Amino acid sequence: MPFKGEARSAQAISNMRVAASEYLKVLERAEDASVGREAWLEFAAELGSLSARLRDGLNDANKGLGIASAREAILLYLLRHVGEPVPADHLAGVSGIAEWARRVRELRVEFGWPVESGVTRDDLPYDHYRLTADEPDEDLADRWRVAKEARNLKKPGGKDAAGRARLLHYLKAISPRPADKEQLAYVAKIQEWPRRLRELEEEGWQIVSNVDDPTLPPGSYRLPTLEKRPPRVREAIKLRYKILDRDRGTCQDCGRTPAQGASLQIHHVLPVHKGGKNEEENLITLCIQCHGGRHALMGGAPKDELLNPEYEADLRDV
Repeated sequence: MPFKGEARSAQAISNMRVAASEYLKVLERAEDASVGREAWLEFAAELGSLSARLRDGLNDANKGLGIASAREAILLYLLRHVGEPVPADHLAGVSGIAEWARRVRELRVEFGWPVESGVTRDDLPYDHYRLTADEPDEDLADRWRVAKEARNLKKPGGKDAAGRARLLHYLKAISPRPADKEQLAYVAKIQEWPRRLRELEEEGWQIVSNVDDPTLPPGSYRLPTLEKRPPRVREAIKLRYKILDRDRGTCQDCGRTPAQGASLQIHHVLPVHKGGKNEEENLITLCIQCHGGRHALMGGAPKDELLNPEYEADLRDV
């Protein structure tokens, strides 16, 4: 004889079966009828009511099996598929609620479960999720806690701080740890947050992305130091972005991009000590390997020549 929870779950499944059968019958009636706008609205109302019964049945079945909440159901399902992409509609199904996406966020933000999504990962379809580990990540939970604080940052007088100020506050608070683009978008509360990061870098803040450090996932940024760059370097950063944009973030020798693991630097075609200037026509984007190849006689790791002019100066005696 099944225990009480199993009986409740079995009854819920039976109720869903009835609702699903009625759902199909409504669709059959709609197919057989000459459906105009008003008639279709009547069919849609019936289908909506039956959909609600199906969701209620899912919840009852979950509770009958000891799954206390939609959030727990989502977590249990993700744990069964650790490391695998999971479609969003699967999570909607196991949760049995319309607000399932909020529960996924709670798993990340409040409990530190490392759930990736197509919003943050370019290698995932936009409507997919992936749990990367079977244990919560305390550091991730802490970064989200700080993100919530930064999101609510106020100016003197009680008004909300600007998006750029919130982003800087957050990056400084978690430095030197990285932030992904979902956290940054959450903190900034504006769609133009990447532009605000660029403005912060142009102000001298040494914000690093996977263009500079290919070990960072695409869309992640970190502030390795709380010291600002000197004014000379700030102007160089603006020019650097112009060259990267012009060259479409691609090494002009091998064609690789940061998405393919390339760390990009700016190179003077004609070296400064031979009369070359910091002008667009004398600057190109190279990956660190191709850059090193061009300076093979120098030895050592190449550096971005706009940001590290002393590197190229060492070539004078070569």
